Amino acid sequence: MVSHAPCGVPYFLEGLFDDPNLFMTYEPSFFIEKRGIDLRINTRVKELNIKDRHVTVEIKDKVESIDYDYLILATGSVPITVKNDGTERVYFVHHPAHASELRKALWSLNKIAVIGGGILGIETAEALSVKGKKVVLIHRGKYPLNRMVDEDISSFFLPKMISEIDLRLGEAVLEVRDKGRLVITDKGEYKVDGTVIAIGVRPNSDLVKGQLKLGVYDSIVTNEKMETSEKGVFAAGDVAQSFNLITKQSDWVPYAPVANKMGFVAAFNVSGIEKKFPGVVGTMITKYRETLVGKVGLTSAEATRYNFKIKEALVKHKTRARYYPGSKDIWVKLIANEKDSRILGVEIVGQEEVLGRLDVLAEAIMKGATVEDLFFMENAYLPAVARVWDPWFWLQERYTLVIR
Repeated sequence: MVSHAPCGVPYFLEGLFDDPNLFMTYEPSFFIEKRGIDLRINTRVKELNIKDRHVTVEIKDKVESIDYDYLILATGSVPITVKNDGTERVYFVHHPAHASELRKALWSLNKIAVIGGGILGIETAEALSVKGKKVVLIHRGKYPLNRMVDEDISSFFLPKMISEIDLRLGEAVLEVRDKGRLVITDKGEYKVDGTVIAIGVRPNSDLVKGQLKLGVYDSIVTNEKMETSEKGVFAAGDVAQSFNLITKQSDWVPYAPVANKMGFVAAFNVSGIEKKFPGVVGTMITKYRETLVGKVGLTSAEATRYNFKIKEALVKHKTRARYYPGSKDIWVKLIANEKDSRILGVEIVGQEEVLGRLDVLAEAIMKGATVEDLFFMENAYLPAVARVWDPWFWLQERYTLVIR
């Protein structure tokens, strides 16, 4: 499987689509026939020698050595696991190639433990709950999505989750025993029919350890051109380190939009056309049922950890004009640098008009916009999808009152 979309696995588990081929943007034949690429699928890299510029691969029982002039490493990420005594009923929601067998296995179970309350854990728990499974979600954090949003924001989506999922918060998983049927935490034991481990991923950089410079979480260090510490060797996607435009420090953001742009930049530079990857601001979004949860930039907790002196404002707003039917509540939290009112981060929860606002804020933060810049931004207005005064007005007013 090539050109695949692993973010779709939870929705496949939920049964929203049934054709595994939909995970692929392009079939392998497209690259071979339309692009003239010598595509090697079902091929495993056995050894990579950076200094001598050759890679040893294994295709079925055949071993082949390939020399190269340029190399782009796009090995992605691999799931982080917990101690367990077998894989019979221990599952990972990671690669679309295994999605069909994963769905078949999980659909045959009744009570399932999901370990991890991050984006993947929440999406997996939702999918299984929708399918009528009894879900026990075990998360070591104080609240779900604690690495994405601040605790005050969690109060707007947590009650719905609690009503549908057996949430076990503040518990660290010590071990999974009985081939996925027993989860042992620092606070208790849970007997289930199977366990899904969704506690996150790490860069798949083992192949180059000792050969290339590694950085955050052992991601591969790159420059603006996505070139590594070895000339002519590039890295892109989840395996590559990036640069945070807000903190001005190295960062690692394993998300599809970032990965695709990194690949674009690396390929152009290998082709002799100079491109630079500017860096990241940490834009992310997920959902539970009808509620969307999004964040761009730094949370209050993150900003404080990076020694910013911050001011913040939180407003509740409506998504449509007061007379237009179907309006939804939306909560927007703004975090800004007290020194210069530069926007450091925004967190949004609502059932509509969340994604568009996040995208606007991603651009604003990338350009170093202030709270006042946000206020004067010329937004489109239509009663069916917006109000004359967008949340930005009320945030600016609330923020001004705060700094006074």
